Amino acid sequence: MRNITANGYKRITKRTAERLYKIGQPVLFCPVKLIPGGVWGIGCIITKEEGTTFMQALNAFEYYNCNNETGNYTAFYIKE
Repeated sequence: MRNITANGYKRITKRTAERLYKIGQPVLFCPVKLIPGGVWGIGCIITKEEGTTFMQALNAFEYYNCNNETGNYTAFYIKE
């Protein structure tokens, strides 16, 4: 994973994002080729919802937002 900080967000690993999600802290999901807070989209801030697991939230985000142009997987960020 690349250490990236952009527009007040710091990139974190998937494992760290899942841990933060489980304790109820917000995590920013962003397609890998986009920069959080950039022109083409900031991504989506996800917080824990009752009855939704981290993998369900991630799969829903990737289904609608990830493709060949924006990146085929998700990068995770937290506010610095």
